[in-house]
Amino acid sequence: MIETILQFLRRDVTRGVVGTILLKVGSGTLAFALFSLAARTMSPDGFGIFATWLSVSQIAAVVGLVGQESLLVRFLNEYRVKDRPDLTKGVLLSSLGVSAVAMLVAIGAIAIVASMRGDGWLLIVAVSAYTAVSAGLMLGSQVARSLVSILMGEGNREFFWRVAVVLFLLAVLFGHRQLDPAELIAVITIAMSIGLVTQIAAVAQALPDFRGTVARSETSRWRSSALHFWIASILEAANQSFDVILVHWMLDPATAGIYFAASRLANIFAMLSAALYSFGARRLPSLYFSKNHREFEQTLKLMAEVTAFCVVSGLLLIWVGGPHLLNLFGPHFAAQHWVLIVLAIGTAVQAAGGPSAAILQLTGHERIYVPVVAANVALRLVGFLVLIPWLGVLGAAISATASLALATIALNILCRRRTGVDPSILALLRFSAWKRRAYAVRAAEPGE
Repeated sequence: MIETILQFLRRDVTRGVVGTILLKVGSGTLAFALFSLAARTMSPDGFGIFATWLSVSQIAAVVGLVGQESLLVRFLNEYRVKDRPDLTKGVLLSSLGVSAVAMLVAIGAIAIVASMRGDGWLLIVAVSAYTAVSAGLMLGSQVARSLVSILMGEGNREFFWRVAVVLFLLAVLFGHRQLDPAELIAVITIAMSIGLVTQIAAVAQALPDFRGTVARSETSRWRSSALHFWIASILEAANQSFDVILVHWMLDPATAGIYFAASRLANIFAMLSAALYSFGARRLPSLYFSKNHREFEQTLKLMAEVTAFCVVSGLLLIWVGGPHLLNLFGPHFAAQHWVLIVLAIGTAVQAAGGPSAAILQLTGHERIYVPVVAANVALRLVGFLVLIPWLGVLGAAISATASLALATIALNILCRRRTGVDPSILALLRFSAWKRRAYAVRAAEPGE
């Protein structure tokens, strides 16, 4: 058994998956530390305002990118396999130009809305700058992940800058000083800017010499794919961030902060999904477009094995240690253990479903992905409107979990039908059943 485990760990694919998950775990741990420290260095209303504007900025960044971050993942891998530097240069220039113009519009919209609400100029500037830098990291991480490494892409997007912010918050906490939301957003923006500059420098070195290459375009393909990627990205961002905005609007800032904290803890499973997506987005498209079906399926099987282990462990952690984790945000957070459990069930189901969304999008089936995510958002919104007046913040958690579970089931069915691949942990059960049948057949043969 030990030898089997060692052989399992020696495989390049295993190390890639585990390394990516460890990076995400580290990022998630730092995010947890950041938000828990922020909650303790702010008033309850201040933390709720911070969480709400953070959610608004994340949605605005996705809107401003116009789907270009997913477009680059899709076509950089395809053009690399086909050895088309002319098209690679074309899609890079096109994506950078389109996203730059669209981001200016998105930032302008944020500034107008914030000024109409009567927010201070420091908060408006901080939120606008955070939105721009966050979008830059989203786009840059996709390019860096494809051309440099997962560490350069995801490390600068989610890990390294959080170390600096956590150290800053610890200093504030020990100094017994209370932060304003605008101050913390400004500090986060400065730290993220350093990561963005590092990312840009690494990508510039990794790019081939395009000086003698004439850029070519596949404008119609890019526009069609970008539209579907954009809609899907907006809907995904709404799934992740719009909840906090609605809770703030329907209840109050303090409750929005509580929901934000619980949802970020429950995102231990969404973190797993993101890690698998990051690994899959780097490896699966090249295997798919080069028609290496055997390695494609083996990679998915390994990802399912890792997912099954992490889902079981994570649910146990949330069930036993949830109150203690919530208490790190403050005493009034610990009373919402059931909100955390309900949210964790939803994200656990999503993680158990595997990277079906990524497979559909990265293999050219992005059009059928959009209606499922749209239905998920609509169902969640209806659930909020019905359940929040009745059950409060627990109603929001129930609505989020139910819609997420239904969307995960639908995406898995579509993935199996369109690609012939089951990326969920249920594939392991079918694989085990197949091995038992094969063993039974061999045992029944003469001489066995």
